[in-house]
Formats: sequence, C-alpha cells, structure tokens
Amino acid sequence: IISHFYNILEESFNHFLKKYFKESNYWYKDSNIDNYINFMNDIDLFNTSLITNIIKNYFEYIDNVFFNTSYRKQFCSSKGFYSRTILTMFGEVTYKRRYYFDKSNNERFFFTDFFLNLSKRKYFDHFVCSEICNEAASSNYSKSGKIIASKIGNRINNNISISRASSRNIVMNFNIPDNDELDNRKLERLFVMLDEKFVGSQFNNGKDHMIKAAVIFEGTELEYKTKRKPNSTNRYRLVNSHTCASVDNRLLSNTVDYIYNTYDTDYLKEIIFMGDCATWIKHFPRSNWFNFNKDTKVMFAMDGFHFSQAINQLTTQKHIDVRDALLDIVKKNDKNNFITLCSEFKDLYPERSDTIENKTNYILNNWNERQLYQNNSYMKCSMESHISHIFADIFTSRPKAYSKKGIRQLLKLRLLKTNNKNIKQIYFNSFKNTNSNIN
Repeated sequence: IISHFYNILEESFNHFLKKYFKESNYWYKDSNIDNYINFMNDIDLFNTSLITNIIKNYFEYIDNVFFNTSYRKQFCSSKGFYSRTILTMFGEVTYKRRYYFDKSNNERFFFTDFFLNLSKRKYFDHFVCSEICNEAASSNYSKSGKIIASKIGNRINNNISISRASSRNIVMNFNIPDNDELDNRKLERLFVMLDEKFVGSQFNNGKDHMIKAAVIFEGTELEYKTKRKPNSTNRYRLVNSHTCASVDNRLLSNTVDYIYNTYDTDYLKEIIFMGDCATWIKHFPRSNWFNFNKDTKVMFAMDGFHFSQAINQLTTQKHIDVRDALLDIVKKNDKNNFITLCSEFKDLYPERSDTIENKTNYILNNWNERQLYQNNSYMKCSMESHISHIFADIFTSRPKAYSKKGIRQLLKLRLLKTNNKNIKQIYFNSFKNTNSNIN
C-alpha cells in the first residue's frame, strides 16, 4: 500500500507540476503576473487532488484487506461493488466498496462504511456535520451552512453549497448527551441568577415558547475600571459560571443536579438567588431541594436592573428630582415615606395613575428583597445582559419561529457553547460504540 501511495504522489506530481520543473522556459527575460498565478493555482489543485486521492485509496484499501481475510472467505460473500460519494472538509470523495452478506448472522453490510462508522446514505461526513453543529450554536441554519460551505470551497477553490434544510437535518440528528461531569468543589457561598426569554413558536397556537434560565456562579472579580461617562460603573466578570436553561419546565431539576454534581453540598452555607421578582422566580428558591444540609441558608434578592427600571418607569425622565428622592428613600429603608411620596406623585399625574400604582406596588412587594441586594455589595446580578447575549442574539434578534423540538435542540447546542464545551468532540463521541451502518 505504501508503494501504491508513492505511485499516487508521483502521478499527481507529474500531472500538475511537470511543466514547471521540466518543460518551462526560464532563460528568457520576461515578466508576467500569470507566471505566478498559474503556478500557485496549479499547486493548490495538486494539493487538493492528492489529499482526496489518498482518502479514496485508503477507503478502498480497507475493503480490499477485509475481502482477503479468512473470516470474510469463511462467512461473507461479496455482492458486488457500489460507489459512494461523501463531502469532506477537503471536498468530495468518491470511492468503491463491496456489499457483503454475512451467513453467520444474516447481516448485509459495507465493510468500509461499517469500519469507519460512516452514517448510511449520508452525503456529509462527520467532520462536516460537527462543524455545522458547532456553527449552529451561534448562527442560524442557513448561515451555518454557508460558512462551512465557504470554508470547504475556499480550500478546494470551488463553490460548495450546503442548504438550510441540510444544516437543520444535521443539527436535529445530533444526539446531544446530558452533561454528566462530576466535581467536588468546596464552597461556602453560591450565586444563582434567574430570568426567562420568550421565543416565537410554530405549531403552538400562537403561544410563545418560554425559556427559563439560570446562571450559577461562585462570585465576581473586577475585570477593569471604566470612566468613559460620569455614571460609568466598573466591569466585573463571573467566576466559574455555568448556564442552565429549559423550555420544558425542567430548570429546577437541571439547576439542582448541576449544584449537586459540581459542589460538596455538605460544605455550602449560602445560596443567593437574584432576579426580577417574577412569580416563578420568587418561588424557585423555595424548593426544598436547595436545602442540601441543615446549615444551608437560601436567600432571594431583587436585582438592580429591574429595580432601576421600575423607578424610571414610575417617574419618567421628566421628573429626575422625584426619581432621586425615591432612590434615596429606598436606600434609607424608609418604607412609609416611599408610600407617601408615590401617593402624592400619583395625585399630581392622575393620567398615569395605573403605571405609578403598578410600579409602586412592584417595589413595595419586593421591598425586603431589594434591601438585601443593596446592603450587600458582594451581590451582583447581570442576568439581563446574559439573557441578551446567550438567547436573544440567536433566537429573537430576527423575526423567527421554532417548533418545540427545534428550539429544544438549538437550546442544547447554545448551552454547550455558552458553557465552553467542545461541540465537535461531543459530536464525535456521540457515535462511539454505535454500529449504525449494518444493512
């Protein structure tokens, strides 16, 4: 086989480069850009052709070796040759392989496909599929196909097309496993941010899908200080963050499982939940599942973003003085004066009474949760920006709608990407110990 590959190399070399090393005229003083362009184009074709020829010959060599084995001669009869074309990251490869019948177990198979675990009747090889799945974690199906097609096309100097439907089929057929990584980190305090994102739906009577999400982290570290504007704040990053999300109302079990599998729960002293005080968010920490030990203290705090949003909507930009007064009152934990000032403000603007009353009640109903957040500087919630970065960018930045099955699969991919998992390696691992190419 080695001598055979030498022949392939020699044939390719002679076909593409003979004219440059043996037949070209270099003794005339002549300058022409085509001399360089032609050489570089031809050596690119030589490289691509050589690689695809090696792949083709390796595939056919596998079949020939099996054909001459004692096992094949004793149990398997050949039913003739069949050609197959697959798309690799080096371009299309067309190869021949025999179709066998195994008399010992009545199985029909292509040994080459079986040995390499190539999916039956699939045009795209595992590397192309893994690249598309990896790209689909950040881009839509159409764009993912174009990006990978362009990567292949640039390599072989040819146009390749991967349709939106092909990209979607590849992603939907990806058997994404559940995360089962185990650790035993010892930590006394843990933070959990909660929020939701609504995504347009198909086949759901016009009702949007609700993605519930949690970001679990161990604390924050100062990334850098910025004072570009007078009201600029310092930039912090989350330490060892992990995102859980579900469209099937499984966020609670996913969050509990992650904490249990990652941390020494007997060591946990505090779990601090933060969010916008929606009903489901306030009920989330009340689950008994978070009482990992008798000393675990579970708290809930109202994040700064939604508190500030409520104050701004209550007062509007026209009444900065009232807004500043309310902020100062809340900071001093003076609930009675807060009620009095909001009531007087509502009387002055009866046309906005509904909004003022709703926002007042929102803050009053979550007064203690707000006090907890503002009186503990180590509590920092940036869930709104996480929701925007993780989900809005891919699901709602452009008008789109998803089936429940489709959004479930894309959500799994997005979480792998967000949690810094190697999607391509996970894709390859999903085919281990599978014999999907018999028959």
